[in-house]
Amino acid sequence: MWFDENFRRELVDRDPTVVVVGSGGRLGSLLAAKLADGQSVLGLDRSSIDLANAGSIERALVSVDYDFLFLTAALTDVDYCETHPREAYLINAEAAGIIAKISAEKSAHVTYISTDMVFDGLKADPYLESDAPMPISVYGHSKYDGERRVLEASAGNLVARVSWLFGPSKPGFPEWIVRQAMTCERPTLPFDKVARPTYTPDLVEWLIALVFGGLQGPASGVMHLCNENPCTWQQWGEACVEYAGIHGISNLAHGIAGVPLAEVEAFIASRPLRSALCTERFSALTGIKPRTWDEALRHFVIQSGEFRV
Repeated sequence: MWFDENFRRELVDRDPTVVVVGSGGRLGSLLAAKLADGQSVLGLDRSSIDLANAGSIERALVSVDYDFLFLTAALTDVDYCETHPREAYLINAEAAGIIAKISAEKSAHVTYISTDMVFDGLKADPYLESDAPMPISVYGHSKYDGERRVLEASAGNLVARVSWLFGPSKPGFPEWIVRQAMTCERPTLPFDKVARPTYTPDLVEWLIALVFGGLQGPASGVMHLCNENPCTWQQWGEACVEYAGIHGISNLAHGIAGVPLAEVEAFIASRPLRSALCTERFSALTGIKPRTWDEALRHFVIQSGEFRV
């Protein structure tokens, strides 16, 4: 069995220090809270570290003795990145490289959260970790550059690619589309854009298993992490609205109209049309099979008590 509780206990016994960069974000806040049960955690949010400033990064990290670092912070507004490329590369690529180099000097393991948008979206089947990235946006290019810098600093580091994050802590797509369905007669979403949503509570468990659960230590290289089953943006939105209705939210629009991704005039940056990620490597390594995005979404909206619009 890959997951080893003895390894976890050994870590706890020596009280490793974990740094979470981006602890104020949707993923980082959940991860920091979960890791605090067993490890010493230093959470760094925007007030503690400025990823656009190399000096700020050095002041935040050089004097800290840590064993593991999770880089969950990024500039993720895809269209903003397209019109602010320098800022995108500073935060998503150059900062990642600086952090990885500082961590390598401490022999600390780094986990870098990346994205499905490193791919061009032309592959019909879900993308494997071995597929060559071909970004088509500034955001995708900057994240792929960040991946390379993190792995160049240490081959033992981990790049975790995710897609369509949703969950508690901060509003995301489900909350947005439900608000649209409460105010628009019939919202629209692309019917041809395909990916796999990722539920942050599930992602936190997967990351902890990968970093703290291995017989040989933390996982390394590239790993795709998301919930099971591809879906279109339209299908995802329809499920969000359906479950919001079951949850008790009324006055919702009846259905969501489908439009081609190419006809969404609000988008500035190009998006990959099909960017579903294959998680078979993760399951083969850990024995964990992610639940479907539909199951995760239903839990979040109907059962968790944390869905707010």
